[in-house]
Amino acid sequence: MKETVHIIQPPPVWLKPPLSLAFLQSYLKKEKIKSKIIDLNQIIFKALSLNQKRWLTLNKKWEKSLFAIVEKQYPHILKNICREVEKSNFIGFSIFERNLDFSFSLAKKIKRLYPKKKIIFGGPSTFLLEKNEALNQEEYWVIGEGEKALAEILNGSSQKIHRFTQIKDLDSLPFYNFDSLYLPGNLKQLPLFSSRGCKFNCNFCGERFLYEKFRCHSPEYILGLISYLKEKYNTNNFIFSDSFLNHSHRWLEKFCRLLIKNKMDIKWEAQFRASKNLPLSLAKLIKKSGCYNIFIGLESGSDKVLKLMNKKLTASDALAFFRILNKAGIHFEISLILGYPGEGKKDFADTVNFILKNKKVIPKIAQVNPFIDYMKNFRQNERSKETALKRVSSLIEVIQGEKIPYTKAFINNLSYQGVS
Repeated sequence: MKETVHIIQPPPVWLKPPLSLAFLQSYLKKEKIKSKIIDLNQIIFKALSLNQKRWLTLNKKWEKSLFAIVEKQYPHILKNICREVEKSNFIGFSIFERNLDFSFSLAKKIKRLYPKKKIIFGGPSTFLLEKNEALNQEEYWVIGEGEKALAEILNGSSQKIHRFTQIKDLDSLPFYNFDSLYLPGNLKQLPLFSSRGCKFNCNFCGERFLYEKFRCHSPEYILGLISYLKEKYNTNNFIFSDSFLNHSHRWLEKFCRLLIKNKMDIKWEAQFRASKNLPLSLAKLIKKSGCYNIFIGLESGSDKVLKLMNKKLTASDALAFFRILNKAGIHFEISLILGYPGEGKKDFADTVNFILKNKKVIPKIAQVNPFIDYMKNFRQNERSKETALKRVSSLIEVIQGEKIPYTKAFINNLSYQGVS
């Protein structure tokens, strides 16, 4: 088995173990392609000794200067990376909006040292780069999930841009592990994906462009994966990273029953979509199986805005869902998006009133952000952005005054200050 590729997670991104790299490595091993994955994000985070809040705060100036900071203060880190990748013909980078500058700078440094090395860029930002006609033909680009596309490139494909080469049967994937990744000693949860994509098409969400078709693992596969990871890493705490776990009541019921039947005794949390038809019996089963928290993207308490967002639910639907979770004893928290195009003063007031009226039903506000037009589909002017930010501040004043629990770190945490 020949080592042919190094896959790097450049900084700065979230500090969770990069599950995408673990998926890629396990798939390549199955295809008899040796790989090495490097969580450079964690390496540099540890070297700089910054706290997590500082690391996650969006700051364009700092992100653009991070490579130069590391090159000046910790040159041995970059030298070690360059020395390590000399063993591979290909070097892959997982790119997001925040780590683009660092990724491109490191790729250029590697190419200067090793002109014959071939660079592969994958990750969520490749879709936006292609949309903006910013893909050069010197490198390889993977748009969408990476396993099959990466294997094709490493097996000699000359195609420079690979689009949505999706795996049809997710259960065909081998179990991944985190042996090649840094797992912080204080890590509370191991991440899981039970599905890829989303069945819905919410207008504000960029994730809908990352996959062409929704697919999910079988409940039996996820049970086996949890059992494997639980034993290997001596943990019973997991977090699902799916867009939403309740894509099918039948799937969810079977999964929960398997956890209970096999006495897995785990704690887990996930994102759910609010839906008015969740049976109380299923909610109780979810609780019994070990679910201790659910994140719900409500986004608005205004029916008009929910319709504009194409959420395909009403505020009443969401409230019915919340009440079922309350009856089952499941803690949950909601997110809100303010200033969505078309949201007027009355619509914002509807959201505020929805929160106030139902504050005893909603345990916690997890996240509040102004609308961010990731796909540049709307004509947002500075006034509309300013209005959205003011509405965030106004709502926070209200929930503070009413002593409604909320997560301070996730208030206006998705937008750059003064930057669209």
